[in-house]
Amino acid sequence: MSAENVYKKVLNVFFIILLIILIGIVIYVLYRFISAKVINNNSDEYISEFENQIVDENAVITDESSEQQGENGDSDSSQSSKASKVKSARASSSKKSANKYYGFDICGYIRIPKTGIKYPIISTLSKQALEKGVCVEYGPGPNEPGNTVIAGHNYLNRLFFSKNKNLQLGDKVYITDLYGVTAEYTIYNKFETSPQDTSYIFRDTGGVPEITLATCSRNSSARLIIYAK
Repeated sequence: MSAENVYKKVLNVFFIILLIILIGIVIYVLYRFISAKVINNNSDEYISEFENQIVDENAVITDESSEQQGENGDSDSSQSSKASKVKSARASSSKKSANKYYGFDICGYIRIPKTGIKYPIISTLSKQALEKGVCVEYGPGPNEPGNTVIAGHNYLNRLFFSKNKNLQLGDKVYITDLYGVTAEYTIYNKFETSPQDTSYIFRDTGGVPEITLATCSRNSSARLIIYAK
């Protein structure tokens, strides 16, 4: 066999392997985007049922901090007021039990108008749960006094917290709990930190209900953290 024929055979094998790799990549990308579509559809259906069964349309607690700061520069009073209003709204209701979502217990749902997401909040964090939704990583839970950390993956298919990088200070986040109460939170801090940093998890809010959104960034070499109150 001539050197030219050997070269042609090696080249053909190389192109066949390259074609197989490209086909594999295309199949994987299609799978991820189809999976995202399925999860988003299931999420929308679940939240629609959740709202019909649990949500009290009159129990919406809006964030007054911007107005309060404009009037007297004091945001603490507005946050205390919001905490009191949540407690008052809950007094006329009782905590409900939500149906499981992909087999996981749910403690409420999150809505972020800026990024267009709306997902059930899974009560406990696990690798399997993070593949299906956003999860409580730490804290007392939706709309409770203290810092509730909600974690979600950052995927190329734009699922979960993949678009959190587009959020800015002043954007709104809405959390609905199992009492049917919806509280509005305003983003006031956004930063990146190392995966080893846990200060955002254990921070003290002085008893004020706050949420922290956590997701991966820079190909998992960093964490994107967002504070809202």
